[in-house]
Amino acid sequence: MKAANYLHIIADHLQPYMAFVLPTGNGIFQQNNASCHKARIVLEWFEEHTDEFHLMSWPPNSPDLNPMEHIWDVMERQLRAQTPPCPNISTLRGRCSEIWYNLSPVMYQKLVASMPIRVAAVLKTKGGATRY
Repeated sequence: MKAANYLHIIADHLQPYMAFVLPTGNGIFQQNNASCHKARIVLEWFEEHTDEFHLMSWPPNSPDLNPMEHIWDVMERQLRAQTPPCPNISTLRGRCSEIWYNLSPVMYQKLVASMPIRVAAVLKTKGGATRY
């Protein structure tokens, strides 16, 4: 994804969502070290909006902190369990959307609740691998 496209997503979707969910501006947004996330225009945008929410500092080589990776894993396992395999992109897109919209809210709650333990594990291993 190009930085400009990512910035449009942030400005058009993340900012209004954060303003709605956390109107006091005390939200923290987590992203990884993908090149579009680290682009100058994106980082400058976040600097201009620090009064609305904060950008979480992301240690290099620490995917253990990203609960989204676990969601992708759940989705991939569910997708691979379906038969027959997707014959085309349109079917794949539809199945992914169906899986995404049917994920359990409890799963999300558990992932969020596990973050303090995940962060502690990464700190303990000094940024190394953890069981998460």
